[in-house]
Amino acid sequence: MLPALPEATLLPLAYTVADCALGTASGLLPGLHANNFALLLAATAPAIDAPPLALGCAMLAAGMVHTFLDVVPALALGVPDAAMAASALPGHRLVIEGRGREALRLSALGSGAAVALAVPAAVPLTAAMEVAYPTLRAWLPLVLLGVVLALLLTEPTRVARAGGLLSATLATALGAVALDAVPGGPLPSGGVLAPLFAGLFGAPVLVDALHGEGVPPQADARIALARRSTGAAALAGTGAGAAVGYLPGVSAGVASTLALPATAGEDPAREYLVATSGANTATAVFVLLATLRSNT
Repeated sequence: MLPALPEATLLPLAYTVADCALGTASGLLPGLHANNFALLLAATAPAIDAPPLALGCAMLAAGMVHTFLDVVPALALGVPDAAMAASALPGHRLVIEGRGREALRLSALGSGAAVALAVPAAVPLTAAMEVAYPTLRAWLPLVLLGVVLALLLTEPTRVARAGGLLSATLATALGAVALDAVPGGPLPSGGVLAPLFAGLFGAPVLVDALHGEGVPPQADARIALARRSTGAAALAGTGAGAAVGYLPGVSAGVASTLALPATAGEDPAREYLVATSGANTATAVFVLLATLRSNT
């Protein structure tokens, strides 16, 4: 008979298992995010009789599981008509081609590889960032401006670059107007970010899904991307996750777009899917360790 686990181990384990279920819900339900549950936990934490370690395990579990599963609604909702494939997102293009099952496997590979790569790299990278961050923070506006310019340069045409510049300008204006607002509500700890993100990332997915043509018949789940290219994209995604974790204002999609030119470029759509999934998962690892180091 196996020895009983001590209570100090059982409680964090129980919270971890429970929040794996919450991460599954947030990953599979469109419009929900792990941050929704993190916000609820943060607001109710003072009333919960649990040690900080258990609550930290719960938030980490929800976030990690979410990064593995959020690709499912992203691929299934808002799939455009085949005639619009050229303007579709990389994941949607694979679904249109009948390669949705492969896309799910590619995403899982990217996330799994990111965990394996990010965990050993997180400690030295965090230590290095503790030294470099004061300088980075002082030059952060110029760094972010450089990121925007680099993104614009990745666009293939002048029209696309103009559209990117317009999007960046509108996002800047939105931040200038909204970030200082103090909305009322039952969960004041979330500030303006919770409703802002719900409007920017939750509602558009649901609205876009109303105009989708549905998921066409799908073929087998065989992966067409070479192992070398898959590994290179996962490595690029992990590096992108480090940028997201340590550099404010940079998302996983942005970092992956900038990192992908370093890969083989065999299949941009598949490589982008691997890299973005890896970046999402790696970000959770790097952010966790950075948070733990900042609190010690």
